[in-house]
Amino acid sequence: MTAEAVLMTAEETTATPTILLATIRAARSGDHRAFEDLMIATQRYVANLSWRILGDAEEVKDAVQETFLRVFRHLKRYDETRDFHAWLARVTVNVCRDLNRRRRKRRVFAPLDEASTHATIERVDDDVIARAEVALVTRAIDTLPERERLAIILRDIDGLSTEEVAEILGNKTSTVRVQLKNARAKVRDWVESWRKR
Repeated sequence: MTAEAVLMTAEETTATPTILLATIRAARSGDHRAFEDLMIATQRYVANLSWRILGDAEEVKDAVQETFLRVFRHLKRYDETRDFHAWLARVTVNVCRDLNRRRRKRRVFAPLDEASTHATIERVDDDVIARAEVALVTRAIDTLPERERLAIILRDIDGLSTEEVAEILGNKTSTVRVQLKNARAKVRDWVESWRKR
């Protein structure tokens, strides 16, 4: 079984597919090739989620490595009745939180120069304008408290359900809904206030 087959099957459904489950079972029984296939199939997901949380290439490398070390050590704890990607997301989020606590640093952005930004946007095509909007929203998300930031990343960017986000963050579903409502309002307010400058 190739990593590509595992990945293709993993993307087809939110539940843990049969091929992926077979790979997990083989990895649990000590098949190192199966664990390597599992890593290859899921490393992009882990790296993307880590990037959204950490925003630093070196930290992302550390997070991916530490995530798969924890997955290797704790794969026997994975409950096969649950979605593997949600379990993997929880491990990844916990690793990123630990890295943030250890390093006590957050992404720092250079201040936006309003005059040059507006002049540039007026001369560029729609694709660049869309990227500028994404950059604004990303900066706004980075200003959020950790719980709200993780909730909005997992729910609105990664597309996980509210229930999955609650499980990953160790919160009640109602708490996640409140966090998402607050986070979305803060992001909207931040973007609007930046535009009024």
